[in-house]
Amino acid sequence: MKVYLQSGEEAQARRIDGNVLTLLSPKAFAPGSPIHFSVALNDDSRSFEGRTIGSKRVDPEHFEVRLRFVNLQRADRELLLQELV
Repeated sequence: MKVYLQSGEEAQARRIDGNVLTLLSPKAFAPGSPIHFSVALNDDSRSFEGRTIGSKRVDPEHFEVRLRFVNLQRADRELLLQELV
């Protein structure tokens, strides 16, 4: 699932586990940094906010970024899970 970072970069959502989302991102984020992003869900764009748990380089151009959602509603989590299948 494509994720659009507030800074303009495009990332790829890999998995969601409870309140933690893992992204493949072109940039790293320091632990605790806020991440604002949007996702196109069912012909609608939804905005989300998270806090970085950590980032690690997985190849020369990408980082695996783990973040914890801030104020994620159950309905939005269900939509995200459906999109990641």
